[in-house]
Amino acid sequence: MGSRRKRADAERVVAVVRRHRERLDSLADAVRRDDEDAVHQMRVCTRQLRSLLGTFRDGFDRESVKPVRSELRWLGTVLGRPRDEEVLAARFLSLLDAQPPELVRGPVRHRLVTVHAAGYSAARRDAVAALDGDRYRRLLADLDDLLARPRPPGDLSVAQSLHGAVRRVRETGRRAGLRGPARDDDDAPPELLHTARKRAKALRYATEAADGRRRAAVAQAAKKLQTTLGEHQDAVVARRQLLTAADLARAAGEDTFTYGLLVAAESARADSARRDAHGRLRTLRKRARKL
Repeated sequence: MGSRRKRADAERVVAVVRRHRERLDSLADAVRRDDEDAVHQMRVCTRQLRSLLGTFRDGFDRESVKPVRSELRWLGTVLGRPRDEEVLAARFLSLLDAQPPELVRGPVRHRLVTVHAAGYSAARRDAVAALDGDRYRRLLADLDDLLARPRPPGDLSVAQSLHGAVRRVRETGRRAGLRGPARDDDDAPPELLHTARKRAKALRYATEAADGRRRAAVAQAAKKLQTTLGEHQDAVVARRQLLTAADLARAAGEDTFTYGLLVAAESARADSARRDAHGRLRTLRKRARKL
């Protein structure tokens, strides 16, 4: 790759990071207003910033990148609490609505929908308090300082950074048992599959920030793998929540039949997503060879 193309690649990536920084604070206002999907969008923006600063760290001052990424992790956690409650409430509502009425027994909607909806409201208030606090303001200032002093474009090889991101997806996919055909006895720990999802997401964000048709094709494949593994993770988390709710219901003397029904449904979703992930990774690996 010529030096002119390399410099243009690096400048494009830095410009994309700047756009995400500009969007971050407008989304903070949307979270304060409780606009629809605002928490989700701000969490995604936070993760994009953290991921891009990690993948393309050579484009910035390395000593400054690490603490900024650490604070972006903190912000992602703050926003993750209301988002997780929001997702669970919507997921359980959809699951219950799909069941025949006679199979929904006891106060299951209260335990699975109302409780998580209330959890979202409480967690969002905590998030707003964090966004109005000094720590968030310092994060914005540190981001601005980092972006005001990028390293020379020649220091960042976008192509090399992308190849590193691809390698991390492949390695994690192999450890998670996603290489080769899917088997009914696959027993990869959910934590490894979740890590594979995060690596796929990092690759997606990186290739989306870069330019070129081949990179766009890799980004599309990475997104599909991320989505499939996200469905697996959501099913695993939902199943865990269902078992906890069932224990509480049993202790209260309530009918727990519906919980078992929903646990079976989430287990089937998790198994289906795990099987699909094999093909998604295979497609990603093929497209990544042309990077």
